[in-house]
Amino acid sequence: MVTEGECHVARAMWRVAVGMIATREESISIRELAIDAERRPSPSTIRALVAAGRGRPWLPSIVDALAEVGIVASEEILGD
Repeated sequence: MVTEGECHVARAMWRVAVGMIATREESISIRELAIDAERRPSPSTIRALVAAGRGRPWLPSIVDALAEVGIVASEEILGD
């Protein structure tokens, strides 16, 4: 069973990672992708941000945050 604390940590990691991109990225189009992925996290907005992150120094932060989200969601998605 997933605890509210685990969900809170996963959400916080996502918001921090995406927020850093939205405030520090030089490319306006990538900043807009980050803002969209933060406001409306969905497979399409997240995939767009990950694709834009190839070769960028912040991509590992996004991957780490997504891993934490996936770990928290694994019981619901992968469970019986």
